[in-house]
Amino acid sequence: MRRRHRMPEVREGGVNVTPLIDVVMCLIIFFMLVAKIGVAQGVDPTIDLPASRLGQDLAEQQLKDPGQALTLNVRRGALDLPLVTALVEGGTNAPQEIKLVDAASGKKPLLEVLKRIKTGADRRPNTPDDKNLKIIIRGDQDMPYQFLEPVLVTCAEARVRSVNFNTRKVVE
Repeated sequence: MRRRHRMPEVREGGVNVTPLIDVVMCLIIFFMLVAKIGVAQGVDPTIDLPASRLGQDLAEQQLKDPGQALTLNVRRGALDLPLVTALVEGGTNAPQEIKLVDAASGKKPLLEVLKRIKTGADRRPNTPDDKNLKIIIRGDQDMPYQFLEPVLVTCAEARVRSVNFNTRKVVE
């Protein structure tokens, strides 16, 4: 004859919620880590990206290496100068135009912005921020190289170590 086993009596005053709290804390930490995905990146959606076999989405590039990144949208501009827009500090949530050279003062606003971001809050070179700055260039596929070259030269002048191009993947 089989004996029936009953549930053991609960001797505690209530339910143990410690495992539930652990799971909720893990979920909170997970969502805090991936919350940067929804942050505006200053992308100009009207740019028609060039295609490549190894094309990577902007979000993929930033997820693989989540350091400090600045997206530069480069288009044809007037007078054989590129039109560069980016989402910079102190601005709105829309990309702002950053001139390569200010005709009136002779200053180089893009170079100044890159140096300010690169050196970090303490404005000293060779800080940890210095090594993590990544530039992601989004250029129109029909844009001649003469508009892209000054942007690359400015990145080199600012001593940015990582410059990447955002492309779209060719569907085969």
